[in-house]
Amino acid sequence: MSNIIISGLTKCFETPTGSIKILDDIDLTIKEGEFVCLLGPSGAGKSVTLNCISGFLTPTSGSVVVDGTPVVKKRPHYGYVFQQPRLLQWRTVAENLRFALRGETGRASPGEDEKIRSVLDLVNLTGYEDFYPHQISGGMQHRVGIARAYIRNPGLLLMDEPFGALDEITARKLRSELINTWMKDQRTVVFVTHDIIEACFLADRIVIYTPKPTRIASIIDVDLRRPREYGSAQMHDVESKVLEVFEKTMKEFMDADAA
Repeated sequence: MSNIIISGLTKCFETPTGSIKILDDIDLTIKEGEFVCLLGPSGAGKSVTLNCISGFLTPTSGSVVVDGTPVVKKRPHYGYVFQQPRLLQWRTVAENLRFALRGETGRASPGEDEKIRSVLDLVNLTGYEDFYPHQISGGMQHRVGIARAYIRNPGLLLMDEPFGALDEITARKLRSELINTWMKDQRTVVFVTHDIIEACFLADRIVIYTPKPTRIASIIDVDLRRPREYGSAQMHDVESKVLEVFEKTMKEFMDADAA
């Protein structure tokens, strides 16, 4: 498990017409084993935040520290789950996972077969080792993507709207499976979403982002026991609270923009 300390994080991108500020002085601490959702409108810098945590992007100013080490000095040991599964279509499920295991060295590592069996069992895909991506459903492909993130045993999982392109029935099933998997060892998770219901179902805390240049509008604790039930009175209360803050944030932004 990993802890994350984000201090004064600002990220700008240079364009032919000038600098664009995406993140503006973000401060956020994420505890070991915590499941945190970043919730905000499209283009608010949620994925940029993930990429600064991973070390893929360098902050313009401020810092990101994971387990006591700045990511600009050493990238953390993390697993990344993308919006699309991004599987290698010419490799089987097991071969996709084996490729991930060998990603850093290009060489075989001890116990590969056992690690593959274990992680497939974790995401309920035992028996699908020899299937190719086109032979399994979209939801199952997303489970392979989660298995790929887990297979190198990271303490930190970064998840970028992994269920955003799925129908709601499939997404709900995968959210439940994700939480069941996470509850077995409670790794630190930073999960990007623009879906209020999804955030309330998954998160220990919800970080609400403003439109860019992005700041944190509010952080809401979700003090509900798991497993959570869609449509329950408790879930409805949290969803209403988050929606109220989100709508207020968007209204303030639009009013300021109009002025």
